[in-house]
Amino acid sequence: MITILMGTYNGEKFITEQIESILCQTEDNWKLIIQDDCSTDAMVSILQSYVTNYPHKITLIQREFPSGSAKNNFISMLKFAKSEYIMTCDQDDIWLPSKIELTLKKMHESEGYYGKDKPLLVHTDLKIVDEKLEVIAESMFHYQSLDSKRDKFNNLLVQNIVTGCTIMFNRRLLEMVYSVPEESIMHDWWFALVAAAFGKIGFVNEPTILYRQHSSNEVGAKNANSILYNIKRLSNKEQTKLTIQSTYNQATSFLRLYEKELTEECLKIVNAYISIPDYGKLKRINILSESDFWKTGLMRKCGQILLI
Repeated sequence: MITILMGTYNGEKFITEQIESILCQTEDNWKLIIQDDCSTDAMVSILQSYVTNYPHKITLIQREFPSGSAKNNFISMLKFAKSEYIMTCDQDDIWLPSKIELTLKKMHESEGYYGKDKPLLVHTDLKIVDEKLEVIAESMFHYQSLDSKRDKFNNLLVQNIVTGCTIMFNRRLLEMVYSVPEESIMHDWWFALVAAAFGKIGFVNEPTILYRQHSSNEVGAKNANSILYNIKRLSNKEQTKLTIQSTYNQATSFLRLYEKELTEECLKIVNAYISIPDYGKLKRINILSESDFWKTGLMRKCGQILLI
């Protein structure tokens, strides 16, 4: 059985398409748990109609007080996941019909190779579309200059390549996620770090979702190949420095929670990363090179060298 966790908030415009795409999946062994974060539009009414029509497939939980963010809403839902596998879902995308089937197949392959007792996470590529479902990019990994092979612990301390709305993780990984601290940048990044440190990450190299971009996206996809975008990023030095600092804060929190369980290699890696601010420019760049803390893409690397 697969539990799908969906957090919702004021998403009446797109929620019907999202739920219908889940109902049309080729793999049917799932249950959808939706937690609404005090929506003020027609969201709850729409969700209640689906619960009435699909009582054995869909459950609705209504928060009494707002959580404050999509991350907080999701974290508070984890306790409801009782199945062997868990998937996460946004409220405004469209799942392609074989999304669950393909992701589950990769999960089973990973279990066969590494064992069911290993914390495992599987993620996929995405097709980026606009509000009207017109295709912006066939592959988010190409659009954002990401490399699915850079999923090791040292890589993920610096840059996340895992998109939450594509992931499936097993119960063993959920058991390893003792908490998701405030310093975590996003829940998908935190889960990826835990999987990289203690288990394995698998990738389905094809889009399984229409990843909708619109004005209300809390996190969206940016074209990393755009010269204008890269110039804007490099010119906004203070924001980029804050982003880099947030990865140090996240890594420090990770070390605090898992220090006694991390392997010697992972301890060495995370300590090297959080030590970077203590050194001068040349030493910082040297640490980036020695531990392969480089981001993907030439412009991102240039940004690291300039602003680290």
